[in-house]
Formats: sequence, C-alpha cells, structure tokens
Amino acid sequence: NFNSYLNKIRIGSAKQLLLRDDINLIDVSSMAGFEDQSYFSKVFKKLTGVSPGKYRDLRGNVTAATMSTKRLE
Repeated sequence: NFNSYLNKIRIGSAKQLLLRDDINLIDVSSMAGFEDQSYFSKVFKKLTGVSPGKYRDLRGNVTAATMSTKRLE
C-alpha cells in the first residue's frame, strides 16, 4: 500500500543521512519525514533488521549485523 511504499522511500533517505556523523538521530528521523522518532526507529528496524544507531555504527553494513544476530539464535 501507499504507506509501505512511502516508508521504504523515507528509510532509504534515512540510510544515506545515517552515514553522516554530523546529523543526530532525531534530526535524521525528522529529515526523512517522520514526526515521531520512536516510530521512525520501529519502521527502520522492521525494514532493515537493525536499529538506526546500530546501522550508523556499522556504517551501513547491515549484513554484518544480521550475521551476528543469527549466530546468537
């Protein structure tokens, strides 16, 4: 549906913004079009498998996060 499509576009934008250390997470969520940071974090984790902060720490290398998570299971 439209909301899912819009969230995918917004998260794509957020991924690019998260690679910049000079923008804090609250500003990233706002710049990506989310009014609520907790909702942004929830949607981001649902679509990427990691939190926005973890994504930033991994510099966008989500496969490393996914692999470490699978090892714990």
